[in-house]
Amino acid sequence: MQTWRLIDTGFNNGGYNMAVDEAIAIAFREGRVPSTLRFYTWDPPCISIGYFQKPDERLNGCIVRRITGGRAVYHGNDLSYSVVSGTDNSLFPKNISGTYSAIAIALTAGLRHLGINPDPVEGKHLRKDSTTRYHKTLLCFNTAIRHEITVNGKKLIGSAQRRWPDVFLQHGSILVNRATSENGPDSVSLEELAGFSMEGNLLTASLSHGFTKTLGIQFTAEDLSDYESALVEKLAADKYSRL
Repeated sequence: MQTWRLIDTGFNNGGYNMAVDEAIAIAFREGRVPSTLRFYTWDPPCISIGYFQKPDERLNGCIVRRITGGRAVYHGNDLSYSVVSGTDNSLFPKNISGTYSAIAIALTAGLRHLGINPDPVEGKHLRKDSTTRYHKTLLCFNTAIRHEITVNGKKLIGSAQRRWPDVFLQHGSILVNRATSENGPDSVSLEELAGFSMEGNLLTASLSHGFTKTLGIQFTAEDLSDYESALVEKLAADKYSRL
């Protein structure tokens, strides 16, 4: 059984949140920290855009660029997660698709612990026009692709991944409520499924339980290291304060 860090950084602004994910990946690559599962939320609300996505005049307000690809995500009514580990970790297949699948299965197990029944990760049925609509839409939650988590065909969790030769970072957004209309009609929230709220740590505890159940990971609750915290400040100021 592997022992990982479990970090909950709570509510922070978009630049800080993205800086933390990258700082953890850098610290892991340098051998300073173990594999890490992190949970976080966004205050004030913010839009994260994919690494290769161009800013669009239809996207207003706070905008931050992720280190991963994919489409724009409206944050503020969601819980975000990130996973940082080695590409040689025996818990995961050595390719991006296999890693997506393993993490999706763990997240699905966590949701089932809450009484929510997502669609099967492997071989799930997507709408026939999902691929076409994915290439046309600006917004992540307007459509679902393989390994993203859906309930009755509607998207609940969207994820993106960045891989280096020795490290991978995957992060994603779990829709808690649909307080904004930008999430689209093909998405669904925890509130709609189970009357779930953000209060307490039930959601994070259940999701981490899913990783323990499916991957055999043991977690220790920790904070960012001093090295990571200093790196976050630098990345937030120098990189994530601008597009």
